[in-house]
Amino acid sequence: MSTGDRRIDQGDKTRVALVRAARKLFRRGYEAVGTPEIAEAAGVTRGALYHHFKDKRALFAAVVEEVARDHVVEIQRIAMTESDPVDAVIAGCRAFLASARDAETRQIYLLDAPAALGWEAWREIDGRHGLGSLRDGLDACVAAGVMDAADVTAAAHLILGALNEAAFVLVKAKPGSALAASLDRSMVRMVRALVATDGVAART
Repeated sequence: MSTGDRRIDQGDKTRVALVRAARKLFRRGYEAVGTPEIAEAAGVTRGALYHHFKDKRALFAAVVEEVARDHVVEIQRIAMTESDPVDAVIAGCRAFLASARDAETRQIYLLDAPAALGWEAWREIDGRHGLGSLRDGLDACVAAGVMDAADVTAAAHLILGALNEAAFVLVKAKPGSALAASLDRSMVRMVRALVATDGVAART
């Protein structure tokens, strides 16, 4: 391995260490964590941190991106346990809503990310991961003949928008609230209605 390759490899390791340390610390809240603490937790200097990230916001954006990516992987894993494509989409949607009760997702992705990064930046990240995954699920419904391909894009945006709004509502809901069950029922009806083609009766 050349000296240049070793530097690139070390740089990658430093970046990974910073994101990993920051992700753990940001569970306390974006405003509660400073770059000195992150650098110390990662075992690097602040200079190394600023070499890889312009500022704390840029590092936080990398953390949010990773949380979103891991979130989608878990949702897809759950969805793939269903053999029926419509049930798979519903299972994925349920996993998404359940994540609103996960401490890390709640704090980093739903509470802090829109505020710290800005709504548009957060939507771009959410679109890269959540929208793509949802479209994959809907494409499977098209392949199974239960959805019109022309409706996939609109349905994906409608479902993702509804899921995000429901997640924000759940974040603020009181523990044990009946709201979660009500949102689940509404989500299932919405997905089944959007997936059904004109020639295929909506499932009940």
